[in-house]
Amino acid sequence: MGQIGEIGMLKKEFFQRGVMALLIVSTFAVAGLTAVTVLSNSNAEAQELGNDPIAGCLKSVGEMLVGKTVGDKQNWNESRQNFVSLLTTDNTIKLMNQNIAHNGFPEDPAKPITDTAGIWSMLKNGNMTQYDRFHLFLNEVIFKMAEAKPGFTQVQQNFIGRCITEAANTLQPTPIY
Repeated sequence: MGQIGEIGMLKKEFFQRGVMALLIVSTFAVAGLTAVTVLSNSNAEAQELGNDPIAGCLKSVGEMLVGKTVGDKQNWNESRQNFVSLLTTDNTIKLMNQNIAHNGFPEDPAKPITDTAGIWSMLKNGNMTQYDRFHLFLNEVIFKMAEAKPGFTQVQQNFIGRCITEAANTLQPTPIY
């Protein structure tokens, strides 16, 4: 093979590598844009689909901020279950549900809140004011996180509180706002 043949082979090899690199870069770029789009729309989609962002907050904290040992996971699961139980049986939240979200009228009876989806439904109600959402409700969240046993770490408490606040912030103003 002459020098021209070797140059031709090198050009062909560089071209093939360049095409492959371009293909790889394009794939990662598309994947990155898709991930950003999915993440940025996830909260709005969750509301449209009737999903429960409070459960999502608890799930994300569990995935990010809980240790890997069996004991860590067991403490987390017990604390999470105790927290949800405390919220759903809390008298202030029951009163908010009966008297704010459902007006206290017999024709609009309040359904008992049994899970975080019920709490989210209450927060979305058009009768809830900013004060109800960000003062009454969040105070109860803070108190119940502190009461939950065996207990959340301070980092977990901070993250859950911030996550729930951000979820409530995405709700549209109500007629009573």
